[in-house]
Amino acid sequence: MKAQALPRLSARLLHSAILGLALAALAPAVSAAGSTNGAKAPEISEQALDADTTYKQVDLKTLVAASRTEVPGQRIIFAPSPIRFRATLGALPSPQKSEYLMSALGMMKISNPPKVSQRIALDYGGERPLAAYIEDAAAARLAREVKPGDARTFYAFHVYNSTRGPALLVMSFAD
Repeated sequence: MKAQALPRLSARLLHSAILGLALAALAPAVSAAGSTNGAKAPEISEQALDADTTYKQVDLKTLVAASRTEVPGQRIIFAPSPIRFRATLGALPSPQKSEYLMSALGMMKISNPPKVSQRIALDYGGERPLAAYIEDAAAARLAREVKPGDARTFYAFHVYNSTRGPALLVMSFAD
């Protein structure tokens, strides 16, 4: 009987699999009972904006390039990380379904998830604007105070990656 050759994995698929495993290893361990080893469930809330110490400064163009998954339809969910970045508002808030975002936050055992029903477009110097979820109270404030084309510092949580880049949940902004 002749042994069958194993199919060759593309380098992209192998890279994506390794990245997924690495991110899964870094995520908080969740038991079948749903606990995070006795640790208190994290909260996402608009924290006091002593953001220099709370939110990690990132270059959005670099983050977008590094966060794109290579497998169509693939999403890599991980514990939300607080980031801040400078970008230009590309479009005012508009309606956005957020069921997948809420599911991702639930998988990471986030207590008190924010209310999210809108998105914004962020121009950051890439080929096209990045769509980002925005918390409803921040969306209302943004619509009152900022016009498309205005640059701001945005405070967000990086929740998951997809072929479009990072899924960001904007919680606030400042001049």
